[in-house]
Parts: sequence; structure tokens; C-alpha cells
Amino acid sequence: MPRSQSVKSMLTRNLLLSVGLCFAATLALAVMFGFDLEDQIFENQVSRVADEVIGGRETADPSGANELRGLEMQYYDQFDALPPSLANRIDPAWPDGEYEVTVDRDTHYHIAIRSDAGQQRYVAFNARPYVRSIDQVGDFILIMIVLAGIMLAIALIFLRRLANRVSGPLEAMASAASSERPVPFGLIHLSAPPEEIASLAEALAARDDRIEKLIERERQFNRDVSHELRTPLSIAMGAAELLEKGAERTPVTDRLGSALGNMRLLTEGILWLGRQPDEDAVCNIWLNCEQAAGINRHLLKESEVEFSITGDKDARMPVPDAVAQVIIGNLLRNAFAFTQRGAVTICISAREVSVRDTGVGFGEPSDASGFGIGLSLAERLCAHFGLNLSVGPAERTGTLARVFW
Repeated sequence: MPRSQSVKSMLTRNLLLSVGLCFAATLALAVMFGFDLEDQIFENQVSRVADEVIGGRETADPSGANELRGLEMQYYDQFDALPPSLANRIDPAWPDGEYEVTVDRDTHYHIAIRSDAGQQRYVAFNARPYVRSIDQVGDFILIMIVLAGIMLAIALIFLRRLANRVSGPLEAMASAASSERPVPFGLIHLSAPPEEIASLAEALAARDDRIEKLIERERQFNRDVSHELRTPLSIAMGAAELLEKGAERTPVTDRLGSALGNMRLLTEGILWLGRQPDEDAVCNIWLNCEQAAGINRHLLKESEVEFSITGDKDARMPVPDAVAQVIIGNLLRNAFAFTQRGAVTICISAREVSVRDTGVGFGEPSDASGFGIGLSLAERLCAHFGLNLSVGPAERTGTLARVFW
């Protein structure tokens, strides 16, 4: 996956790249067209002089060069009058026109050829003294680079201001989101951000406000429900305990106490889903497994099913006691209900607790009735507190449920 980049770095890199490419293209065009323009000027001068002079002179030296005063050009009345160094590079069959002829490093001619009375005439202009040298071109490029650097520095100043206006509000919103704080409405006035970013900040702030109000309503609802549900449950459980103490225990009183215990755990589990997890909460797994087993023991056919808890008695689970009892209790209820004979075993280690049974097996049809939201509640509680829950078929028969962290 490509690495993410900041707005400032993206703007800076793209600006430098675009300016560099534009400068290189401009410099190349300036150098190329500069040389071409020089050649065109020289050709036009030679052509104009040739048209004015050839055919208009009364006398001319046919054997040598005829100087054109003030123009630094030479006029040759015939091919044989050309100096050997120049004649060697000119084809006598060339038609009328303008040509460039380079003799050596210091001699670069622009030649105009005109026909007059069946004889070719030549006007030659040595343009080398007027052509820019390599050193001059290098100086020109250096000056252009300095000017480009100055313009780039000015552009970077304005780019920094633009980047701060764009990235400043975005960084503030990202900081607020990462710290789980609402995006403040005042952020939209920070450094006068662009309209699009201001609209985004307003939308995020309005959404956060709605979420905060919704969360507060849920918290208030949980507080009210917690009080309204716990009070009658506590009264009912107290009455059940009095019945057990005041009379002989019967299956009815046992089922009543178990049902009330399961109701209390179910209520606790649902209420815990609406609370922020306590990172410092820990509990003794062994003790909570014993309590969960005691509440659901009436489901176990003790004459045909053996129940046991093995492992580390001092192991700790990173959840409150009530949450541990809800998770383990729901797994035990399913194991007890779906196991007609064999064994149900809880195995505890430092970072895992597992419930294994020899029942009908995970996903197999059974005559036993289900238990509503029990397993779903256990899964949601595990996800809420950062635990992992795995339920699947055991190696040979039955079901294996694992909670690990």
C-alpha cells in the first residue's frame, strides 16, 4: 500500500517539479530559438545586401574580394575569386539562395548566391564574431538559474502560506479525532481556511454533536434501566434466598434461584455493553467459573454427565467479575443443555479459558432448546472488552468454546 503523504509535502513536491520542468523547457526553447533567430537575422542581412549590390555595381574585381564598406561583408564576382578555404566548402552547382558554411572554429560564413548574366555572384559574411560563444551561453544559463531560484523562493513563501491555510485545519481536525475529542465549531475560523475545509469542519462538528447527544441519552438510559432492573431483581433474589433458608430445598426453589441468577447476569451483561471498558479490571477465572457452574447446574444431568474444572486457579481474566460470569455462564449453559452424557470440562490457563463438552456437536441438530441471546451476548461482550471467542466442533465429538486474550 502506498505511504500516505502530508498536504504540505505534496504541494511542495508538485510545485518544485512543475517549476523545474517549466524552467527547463523555457531555457531549452530560449537557447534553441536564440541561435535560430541569430541565423535568421544573418541570412536576411546577407540576402538583402546581395539583392542590392549584385547587378548594381559598375566595376568589380573578378579575381578577388570586393569589400562592402560599413557592412563587414565581402562580394565575390565569380566562383574562382573565392578564397580556397571557402571555395572548398561550396559546391558551384548550388542554386541561388542563402547558405551557412563553417570553415573553422573562428570562421562561420553566411553566404548569399545570386546569378547575374549567367555567372554566379557571392556575398559572404563571417558571423562568428557576432555569434554567442559557449561561455556566453553558459553565462546566460547561469543567470536564468539564479532568476529561477529567486522566483522559486518567492513561490515557496506563498506556497507555505497556502499549505498552512489548507493543512492547519486538517491537522487540527485529525488531532481532535485521534484524541477522541469532538471537533470544535471554532475550528472553522482557524487561519481562515478555504470554504471546502470550513464546510467539512462544520459537518464533522455537527456530527460529533449529534453523536455526543446520542451517547449521553444512552448513558442516561443505562443509568435509569440499571436502577429499575436491579432493584426488583435484588428483591426477588432476596425472597428466593429466604425461601431456601426457611424451608426444605426443592427443585422448584433451585430453578427459581438459578433463573433469577441468570436474569441478573443477563442484565449485567447488557448493561456492560453500554459502558466504557475498564482497562484495569481483572478477575479470578476459577472463582467465576465455579459461580457460573453453580447457577446453571440444574441443567446438568449429573447422573450421566461429569463436570470438572482444571488448570490454573490463580489465572486472571482482564474483565470485571460480572462480565466473566456472563461469558462463562452462557458457554456453560449451552454445554450443559446439549450434553446428554459424557463430560463437560473447563480448562483454565494464563491467557485462555475453554469449555469442552461431549454433546451433539457444534451445528448439529438437537432436541434441546436454545437460550435466546446468550451466545450472541457473549460474543459482543468479548468484542467489547478486547477478548477473542472461538466456538467450533471438538476433535472427536462435542463442542469446544475458547475465550483467549
